[in-house]
Amino acid sequence: MQQFLDVSYRRQENVLVARWIQQMRTGADFEAGYRYLLKMAQQHTCPFWLLDVRRCPPNCAQQARWLREEFCPLVATAFGTMAPIFGAHLVYPSHLAHYQSVVLPILTQGSTSSYQVAAFIDEGPTIAWLHRQQLS
Repeated sequence: MQQFLDVSYRRQENVLVARWIQQMRTGADFEAGYRYLLKMAQQHTCPFWLLDVRRCPPNCAQQARWLREEFCPLVATAFGTMAPIFGAHLVYPSHLAHYQSVVLPILTQGSTSSYQVAAFIDEGPTIAWLHRQQLS
């Protein structure tokens, strides 16, 4: 995954940070990246994720549906009673409207609140949102 995805765990903040460092070339890369993210989240037992997708094109509806239909059930199974998972997407300002109007609604459609998501354009508010979720 190191060729296009860097995942690190911030122990003091209890936040898993996933930064896509270059564009994924295929749908298989996209899926493999998220599966690796889940593996790292399980390793650290961390449901608080900062997803820095600024170097990727905005998720298309097809990718968002894969996340909801395939990936989110894997996450729910992996974390069980520890759900919900909190995914804070860090995006470019020019992509924010797309995430808020297309991607996030698809991700939460039919959700039983097992996956909470938000999109931000600055890392400070992104981390602050994740910290608020830890306190609630």
